[in-house]
Amino acid sequence: MTWDDVRLEIADGIARITVTRADKLNAMRDQTADELLAAIRGAEQGGARAILLTGEGRAFGAGYDLSTLDPGAVPDLARVLEDHFNPVVRAMRSSPLPIVAAVNGACAGASVGLALAADIVIAARSAFFYEPFVGIALVPDAGNTLFLPRMAGRIRASAAMLLGDRITAEQAERWGLVWQVVEPEALLPEAMAICARLAERAPSALAMTKQLIARASDPDLEPMLNMERDLQGAAGRSPDMRAAVDKFFAARKARE
Repeated sequence: MTWDDVRLEIADGIARITVTRADKLNAMRDQTADELLAAIRGAEQGGARAILLTGEGRAFGAGYDLSTLDPGAVPDLARVLEDHFNPVVRAMRSSPLPIVAAVNGACAGASVGLALAADIVIAARSAFFYEPFVGIALVPDAGNTLFLPRMAGRIRASAAMLLGDRITAEQAERWGLVWQVVEPEALLPEAMAICARLAERAPSALAMTKQLIARASDPDLEPMLNMERDLQGAAGRSPDMRAAVDKFFAARKARE
């Protein structure tokens, strides 16, 4: 099944979900998030027993596509999160199917949240993670403020989010964000092999184990998503954010 931004393929019990905006480094617009949610539901209803999530081309995802914003309007980012992105995070964490994220390249912003919402994350050695939010006068969202501190620790998460430095695949592995780092050409075969192993296991046991892990690791997911939504809404209305958006569009116009 193919939508405008996302492709779903199911074979041998494995649902492969791919973001297909390669020309935008798989930056996500509202529609992309909606299609990801539809793909997850399609996998659950289509007989899949494991999900592989990745991006097409040289990026896993560049976060939210700022070019979709109206240059002359104040963005309602709280609505964007509540209506489009937070439902995907909730669906990934509550899905009975195990989800493997194959991070094939750049993974930034909201895309980091989606990667960390998976159950198993593997990354190409050339991949990196990046939290650009504060640099454009925003706050981390899509579950970032829950997942990253829990997995990497407060000090590492604070530095990553406040400074916006890139986290290499090897760093991410040391920090506990990634299960395995492999050579780029081995990424998809290894991710498919992991999904095949999961597909052989009892679905009920996998689903119940996911429930237990979620209860232990992110019992406060819902309040954190709500807090990210509210504070992102406030950040999106700030003069600093307006200036950052104006700078973004000016730079894009200069390149054209």
